[in-house]
Amino acid sequence: MRIGIISNSDEFIPLAYTLANQGLQVCIFLSPPPDHYLLQKVNGWLQASAIPFSIEEDHRTDVYRWLEINKPDVLFVLGYRYLLDVKKVKIPAFNIHGGPLPSFKGPVPVFWQLKQGQPFVELSIHRLSAKYDDGPVVWKKKTDNLPHYNYSFVQQLFSRLCIEGVLFILHLLHQQLPIPDIKTDDVIPAYHKRPQLADVLINWQQMNGVEICNLVRACNPWNKGALTVFNQQEVKIMDAVVVDITVPAVAGTILHDDERLQVACADNTVININMLYSNEFFMPAYQAAVWGFSKGKVFG
Repeated sequence: MRIGIISNSDEFIPLAYTLANQGLQVCIFLSPPPDHYLLQKVNGWLQASAIPFSIEEDHRTDVYRWLEINKPDVLFVLGYRYLLDVKKVKIPAFNIHGGPLPSFKGPVPVFWQLKQGQPFVELSIHRLSAKYDDGPVVWKKKTDNLPHYNYSFVQQLFSRLCIEGVLFILHLLHQQLPIPDIKTDDVIPAYHKRPQLADVLINWQQMNGVEICNLVRACNPWNKGALTVFNQQEVKIMDAVVVDITVPAVAGTILHDDERLQVACADNTVININMLYSNEFFMPAYQAAVWGFSKGKVFG
């Protein structure tokens, strides 16, 4: 069985590595990621792996030419910005989506799961369809949303968890068994857009400590943390944890500036900020007072 993988990131690497090491034929179609370093990393891995691959130049034609030349028996898409024409694909094709469907449709479901503080983060594999994230779900996997999870970690976690789903699908195809669709009729569909400025900005007057820490994790590391304002300058909070106390204080006020940078939030909750990003450098909390983040001053 020949397996085609389409991707625009390095998240396909664990899947391709596993399949190739099991003796399966794999071919890769790479849509170049905008990050030059990431492109170099992926290109280097592909060269070393000896897995046949093509790099996209024209999204309107290249992917279909690649399908004609390589003739995969089954196709998996793991991150691709363009909607494929299913009439031209003509083989069993599946999209690996980093969120539960249909409740977390959209390009960055991991961000929204973390920001909303979902108790679980979930991964789905669905049949490719004529609309984004719209085909029937055939496999899903959820895992606890643990406090140390951030956006990048969950993306890496999903790049490994999806291997289980792909092997499940390949086993059924090999045995010529039907791939059952998972019932989702009782789930309310929802589309979540790509995050905008307001989505990554801390609202100190409305967000409690848990909500702020959830946003910090959802923005780390791609946005270098959750955005706020201090002394009329943009500052990003990269790491924070909720403190098990309540303090009646104006939300956003710095309560302590020693080795802790302790800040009041809505509902009298409190967080410890451990790392900041400002003026193009990282700032640990124990040095924050040197840069003006002192007791009594207010974020926002």
